[in-house]
Amino acid sequence: MVFLVLMIGVLNICLGYVLAVHVGYGPPGLLEAWDALGGRAEPVSNREVGQFVDEMNALSLDAMLDDEVEDDELFDEIDLEAYEDDDDDVADLLNPNSPENWNLNEKYIETSILKLNLAMIKSGNRATEIDTRLRACQGESDKETIHDCCVKLKEDCESYLTEQSEAAEKFSERVGEMGELAGLGAEIEMGNLEQSAQVETTLSNLQHMDFEADLEAANHRLLAEINMLRVARHRKRDNQEEAFLAMAKYENRMDVIVEQLYNDPLTNLRNRIGLEVTLWQWWKQKRHESRQMNAVLFDIDGFGKINEDYGSLVGDRILYNFADLLREKVSSADLLGRYAGQRFMVIVLDVGPRTATKTAETIRQGLEGITFINAKLEEIQATVSAGLTEVKPEDTVEILFERLEKTLEEAKRDGANRSFFHDGDEMTLVESPNLGAETREIQV
Repeated sequence: MVFLVLMIGVLNICLGYVLAVHVGYGPPGLLEAWDALGGRAEPVSNREVGQFVDEMNALSLDAMLDDEVEDDELFDEIDLEAYEDDDDDVADLLNPNSPENWNLNEKYIETSILKLNLAMIKSGNRATEIDTRLRACQGESDKETIHDCCVKLKEDCESYLTEQSEAAEKFSERVGEMGELAGLGAEIEMGNLEQSAQVETTLSNLQHMDFEADLEAANHRLLAEINMLRVARHRKRDNQEEAFLAMAKYENRMDVIVEQLYNDPLTNLRNRIGLEVTLWQWWKQKRHESRQMNAVLFDIDGFGKINEDYGSLVGDRILYNFADLLREKVSSADLLGRYAGQRFMVIVLDVGPRTATKTAETIRQGLEGITFINAKLEEIQATVSAGLTEVKPEDTVEILFERLEKTLEEAKRDGANRSFFHDGDEMTLVESPNLGAETREIQV
């Protein structure tokens, strides 16, 4: 009996030591060395996340709702410990359903905002097809292709204006219901008008362009118009997501947002809505007070220039591959999502700031080591900047986001392709050794 008690005591001491090193509170000699930060074990399901998402995408929402797929079939391939018992249906959270199939409840005013986003998603898909076709024939532009792309771009603009007008009209009818948020409603309406003005300007330009005198010049002009539409569309999308969340918070309805709206269809990650809803749940449960958290905000450097030079299809594929890199390098227990545009957020759980910093640096150096190759065999390099901070018990989500954004801005100002850490008082450059990132090529 005495021997058994001694054995249990020794086992507890060993487990305590391992846990201290794991969360960043090990002996000083270990904490001061980067090698000690590698003590965080790779989760067995890290590389299975992508496979799991692919399997989830093959399942229809109707099938899940009809219980045609057993729960064990959905979850036996991945550890979903992070969401525990507070998420009723993790499968829906991870499964990005086609926006066209969203069953939006007309009860809430945000529905009108989301329908405006649907119109932008459809327009963006059509514009990407035209952009890709134009780039494929650059240097050998022919009259038929240029004419056909011009016609399709006009049709896209006209179709978008029709869909946007219908959604905007419904939104205008609901502005009176917004009470103290009427000012926000007015801003959204102004954004709708600005977006419509850009589309109408493109239509006017297409009407007066000479597409026969110089076919290559016409090709470049069409690409420039598509790019201006893309920039305006993305800016409006991000603004509307922020407005959506502002309304849901104001009316205390963060817990009733339909789960189909949590995900980004391109990257298979949570979108801004999904990130904020999850953090809202965590803060409500006071997880930020009981568990150690560190946050990282990534921004792919010069991404607008990549889209402009190589097209939105290549840009989208780079975003997808960066999301895949994030899935490889973070634990399946961590929170991961697309914050906005080319920005991504990771909330690293149950480790100290040093370990979280090493994770961020591994990701930054990992992207730096990738060479993207497009269909024309052009080599494209992409880098990413990062802002990091430890989540404090007294932080609100808004304060956390503000600190992350300021830290990321500092990394950009300092030259990009680097990480800065905010300790709550000041920001400092992260100086890390070469972590041995794999050098590889990826076709996009």
